Amino acid sequence: MLINDYHIHSEFSGDSNEKLDKIVKKALELGMEDIAITDHLEYDIIGMTDRWKLKLDKYAKTILEYKEKYKDKIDIKLGVEIGIQPHTREYLEKEVEKYPFDFIIASTHALDRHDIAMGELQKHRNKDQLQKYYFETVLKNVQDYNNFSVYGHIDFITRYGGEQYRGLNYKENLDVIDEILKTLISKNKGLEINTSGYRYQENRFYPCTDLLKRYFELGGEIITIGSDSHVSEYIGKDFDIAYDFLKSIGVKYICSFDKLNPVFKTIK
Repeated sequence: MLINDYHIHSEFSGDSNEKLDKIVKKALELGMEDIAITDHLEYDIIGMTDRWKLKLDKYAKTILEYKEKYKDKIDIKLGVEIGIQPHTREYLEKEVEKYPFDFIIASTHALDRHDIAMGELQKHRNKDQLQKYYFETVLKNVQDYNNFSVYGHIDFITRYGGEQYRGLNYKENLDVIDEILKTLISKNKGLEINTSGYRYQENRFYPCTDLLKRYFELGGEIITIGSDSHVSEYIGKDFDIAYDFLKSIGVKYICSFDKLNPVFKTIK
């Protein structure tokens, strides 16, 4: 039985057309206790179109209506995924403070205003250079930002750029990764296990198992699992792999969130 899915995109996201009714129906079919709708809030990315501008008033109102509508069947959380850059902290933190969010994913989708997925960054950096730049930026983000719950797909930089950019340079970036993890832990922030890596033919979740083990070694406790689904069929996809991994290293709990507070739930 699946407990929850804490990374789900709907028609409010710039990259999804999925209806909330289909999302809720799928989660109910899977027997989930709760889900978080976490549509994209992006800001100051070169080439970003109006479609990517999340209409927060309508979004929050709609999710809260669904929360009330289905309250006897499933707990629907008002979440958001903020694409953070060092220079956007003031704007984004002010935006999220306006709404009663249960859960906030912080993710690094862009470096120096360039979307990682678009290929411009790869034109000027090889794999080693790009990963170093990425993790140094993530460190700045976790040091500066406070209004979030977990960091999303924290090593997904390997997803983009083709085969020559695949494979995480974990040992080469261990020092900065350790600083990232220590900072998250000191701020009582968590990590997301994002299972979409299996759908992107990387045969792993984000972050890699070495990075996750290190998070727990350093004293981290807050973990959510998310499919990063943009269509309802992917909700809960490959969660059994994540559950089995956590149990194999002695982790017995994952988290839900309520009003930005973690709630620990036993892995079944």
